[in-house]
Amino acid sequence: MHHRIRPIRSAAVVLSTVALGAGVLAAPPATADPSSALRAAKAGVKTDSTPSNIAADWITDELTNGLMVGSGGPDFGLTLDTGLGLASVPGHEAGVAAINAAFEPRVNEYVGDGTKESYAGPLGKAAAFARAAGENPIDYNGTNLITRLEERTANVPADPAAEPQAAAFAGRIFDKSEFGNYANVVGQSYAVRALARAGSTEAVAARDFLLKQQCASGYFRLNFAKANVPNQSCTEGEAGSELDPDATALAMINLIESHDSSPAVKAALDKASAWLVDRQRNSGAIRSSGANAQINTNTTALGGYALGLMRQSDAAQKAALWVRKNQPVDKYKCRTALTKDTGAVAFRKDRSKAAKATGIPAEGRDEWRRATAQAILGLQFAPASKDRFRIESVRKQARAGERVQFRVYGLAPGESACMQVKGDFRRVKGKTKGTKIVRKLRLPTGNQRRVGLVKTSDDEARTWIRVRN
Repeated sequence: MHHRIRPIRSAAVVLSTVALGAGVLAAPPATADPSSALRAAKAGVKTDSTPSNIAADWITDELTNGLMVGSGGPDFGLTLDTGLGLASVPGHEAGVAAINAAFEPRVNEYVGDGTKESYAGPLGKAAAFARAAGENPIDYNGTNLITRLEERTANVPADPAAEPQAAAFAGRIFDKSEFGNYANVVGQSYAVRALARAGSTEAVAARDFLLKQQCASGYFRLNFAKANVPNQSCTEGEAGSELDPDATALAMINLIESHDSSPAVKAALDKASAWLVDRQRNSGAIRSSGANAQINTNTTALGGYALGLMRQSDAAQKAALWVRKNQPVDKYKCRTALTKDTGAVAFRKDRSKAAKATGIPAEGRDEWRRATAQAILGLQFAPASKDRFRIESVRKQARAGERVQFRVYGLAPGESACMQVKGDFRRVKGKTKGTKIVRKLRLPTGNQRRVGLVKTSDDEARTWIRVRN
């Protein structure tokens, strides 16, 4: 996610050249471990692992030799989003390892060569992924991502009073590039996560600068002020300080994953959490921002995941339920053109409706991948069923051609299923409160017992009814 800002015109940027201390350089490799924050947040909350699992299965199949490849070649940013999503789902370690094996030798294509080109946000994101994959970000394919990131992080001046402008942007990340500076608040949040987890001496300054980007209402803006502007903080109501729910959610996620438990971070997270809860609609959806603001699964999933990590379980489950409703699962008798892409999440409901008839169009596949990569996170908090999964026929026997009621129990809220008897079927979705679903199916001809089935993406239940001509 890169947004261009104008090149820096004044206020020379003093960037760090200090390497990490010996203690950090001697640190043992990280271990591949799904987020401890996620595990703690889900403890005691009844969630359904199915939607995140089938989303992870689908997106793993979208990889080409471990990378997400689009019309312009490998998309390393989307590849890392996919890897971070997969790392949150137990049982998908092989997908994370495949991404790591493909990405590590090519890391400099994403973060820059370290001489003419060096990109701060990508360095932070690559370091976050390396740690999630069980690798050491201080020696990733021979590259010390942390030292490189420190070089792109503005120093705290020795005498802040004598250098007020340098003091104002201390801790801020800057790209080094002949193409311009694309560093923004999302990249800053990844940098904070990476520097803090590595024990860098520059982590606190980077964190403090990130916290300046939080506005009075609690949201984080997306873009920094120009480097020559004295006020480097968000000023609500002014141009450049517009609300951004995606930037807010990612800032929250990365602050939580930085393991910084300082009072300043706790206060910032509480304010951001309250703002996101207030922005969430009754449906569970969260609207994006900007000129093309719309309700979508990306913004909702990221916001829901951030709220889930903050133990706002009701809000997180509402968001996950809304995202799940945009994950079409039409199998067996209910097959559509999307059945071969079971697990994929649509960016918006209209995309799903169109693709059920024609399948995912080639030019639209990238959008489905981006939606699904981040939906995996939000779906971690999908509410589970409160009942045992089963189907019952209201009657023991009936005439051929009659429409007979069948009752389905135990579908998780928002879970798609197909009810069927020979010759007839109905698509059904689990109710928000998880109560039973009643539908009529027309019985086929033939004097014999017939099976009534209900099938989900990963399970089935059956009952019997005697049919007489």
